[in-house]
Parts: sequence; structure tokens; C-alpha cells
Amino acid sequence: MATQLIPLASLRKMRSHIRGVLTLPALEKDPSSPVTNQEAPSTLGELVSMFQAPTALDSVSETAPNAEGRWFVSSVNPGDALLQLKGLTVKPGLKLVPYLLRTADGGVGHVCAVPENSSSTTALESALPEGTEWHYPPYPQGSLSNTMMALDGDRSSASYMIASMLLREIKEFGATGKDCQFTHHRIIDKIPSQLPWRWKGKTPKNLSPKVNVTQKGAAVEFYSCRTQKPYALFHHLDIYSADHYMPESKDNVVAVVDSER
Repeated sequence: MATQLIPLASLRKMRSHIRGVLTLPALEKDPSSPVTNQEAPSTLGELVSMFQAPTALDSVSETAPNAEGRWFVSSVNPGDALLQLKGLTVKPGLKLVPYLLRTADGGVGHVCAVPENSSSTTALESALPEGTEWHYPPYPQGSLSNTMMALDGDRSSASYMIASMLLREIKEFGATGKDCQFTHHRIIDKIPSQLPWRWKGKTPKNLSPKVNVTQKGAAVEFYSCRTQKPYALFHHLDIYSADHYMPESKDNVVAVVDSER
């Protein structure tokens, strides 16, 4: 098949949608800040969050949102990101489950895939470590070894591009401060002219996001610009086999700014 170019506006809209679904409620983003002086809710989701917050704040449970470095289960449903995006779905019988860890000066997140019959609150909380295990996120019983193994799709160009965006946003889920990486990247289709770039190889002629689907699988390619220091241009390449949506990913720096402004 011929390589299909993906309009930049469509890709940015897709990414924005996924990021929106993965946005944390205020209580989970910063459990140390009391929820006070809230404005009137503008959506049903905000209304539900307002009713959930007092319960969690008053809870003495060790599994409630906390800023003490203990993992807890997030109320976000990452699978909802695919409901309005055609071509990619979570396999029947599986569920994407998110966990969060928060401290006074940062936080990380973790999304795993588990069988639906193992996704009860009790089952998910039973996987929580007893102490503050920053580098050892919870894995409930039956968790898949790779979250992307839980996905299936129609093998279209769109499905592979969605998978590539979801992969990076899931990796970034719940991250704050120095643990944020892709959050600071803006997807581009032209070389930003504001900075003097020094290329590490040949300057690419075409930076348009693209997908090449074959009988053996697919290749997703796009470029991004890191919008915070150190400024850099990245080339992203995901190689998919035909039988799954778990790619081999390469995110390489292709240009830097020697003297940053």
C-alpha cells in the first residue's frame, strides 16, 4: 500500500482528545490541596467529581488519594479515549486500569491491562504495595506484560496512528515535573524557523505525519519539537507487526540548538 499522509490538524486533534480523557481530577492530581471555592460545574463529569471529592477527602482508607508516596487507584478510565476514535478498541474481556503516586514535590502514573473479572476495586487495591514503592508500580493479578497487548483494531492507517499517540500519552499518564517528557513535545510538519537548528544528519525533506501499512504490519512516522529547554527536534518511528498493536518504538533527536536563547 502507498504511504498515507495524516493531516497535522487531525493528528493534533486526536492527541488533544486522548490527553483530555487522561486528565486527572483535581483531587488526584494534587491530593494535598483541599478542594475549596469551586466554581459551578460545567459538565456532568465535573459534577460527578464534586460529589466524589468529599468522600475521598474524608476517607481514612490507606488506598485513598494521598500525597504521601503511596500508590492509589485513579478514577480515570483510559479506555474511554478510544470510544470516539474509530479503528482501535480495547479487546473484549480486558480493561485498562490506572494507578497514581503522589508526593509533595512530584508524581508518576502507571496504566496496566487486566481481565475485567480481576478489575474490581478490591482486586485492584490488593495489588497496592504496602510502602512507598516509587519504582515498583502495582500489577494486579492477571495483568498483561505490556498494556498495548490489550488493544485490537481494523489495521487501518488511522488505527496505527491512534495507537502511537495512545502509547505515548499512557506512558506520560500522571507524570509531573521532570518526569514529563512527551508533554513538552508539539507535533510538527514543518521545521520551526525561530531557532538555529543544528542537524545531526541530513535535513528531512518531508516532516508530514505518515503511515505505511503492508501485509507484514505498519510503520508510523512523525516529528515533534520539544518546546522547553533543551530545545530539540525529534523523529518518532513505530514499527508494528500485523498481529498486534505493540510497536517497536524509536524516538530520536535529529536536531538541537547549540546556543539556546
